Amino acid sequence: KKISVLLFLALFFGAVGFLFMLLCCGTEYWLLAAESCSRPEEGRGVSRPTDQRSVRIFHEGLFWRCSFTVDMHFWKQNGFLKMFLLNFSPSVTQPSSRLCQTAFLFPFPVKGLRADIFLVSGVAAVVTGGFLVICAGPLSKHQLYKVGGTLQLCGGLCLLAVLLMYLIWVQVLDTLEQFALHQRVSSCPSFHLSVQHGPSFLLAPVAVFFCLLAGPLFILVGRKLHQ
Repeated sequence: KKISVLLFLALFFGAVGFLFMLLCCGTEYWLLAAESCSRPEEGRGVSRPTDQRSVRIFHEGLFWRCSFTVDMHFWKQNGFLKMFLLNFSPSVTQPSSRLCQTAFLFPFPVKGLRADIFLVSGVAAVVTGGFLVICAGPLSKHQLYKVGGTLQLCGGLCLLAVLLMYLIWVQVLDTLEQFALHQRVSSCPSFHLSVQHGPSFLLAPVAVFFCLLAGPLFILVGRKLHQ
């Protein structure tokens, strides 16, 4: 009975971790950003009224970056959260100015470190570990449970590495500040950039937690069967 309970918990945690990993890695909302620039009117030293300006919205993931332009008044009324919800609503007409292109989220590689390698390795480890665990059931092979649990654990650690690299990029490195400063110096003195974490980033710690929880449980099930 103890083994059955452990196996059920391990399978449940593993399935939840895999689902959240797919959601956080397959959606392009790790980083949400909005940039705006108010230029002075000709012949005057004042800025244009707020409602005549536009804001360019960016949402970026691990492999893709999309951007579109909205009216400043519309942006101030809705904000990031409502813009995100409207983007998934089938009843809302998508902006005609939307542009998506391939782009890696982080400014790596740094000293050979690449976020995409950790990401692909993590997803592959979780998928392979889940497959081995499913095969271990009817065969009653404790070795497969141990190997599957180890791969689940490695997948969670790889995703944790991606998460830490993202936090280093946003919170520690001055990449975004340097970009905003360059824009102010080169093209727009009143350039403003606002950045916040997206929903895909918020799902990543949940995926890490469940993968790191499922891995040791599968290993424990394998040890119990071996005994």
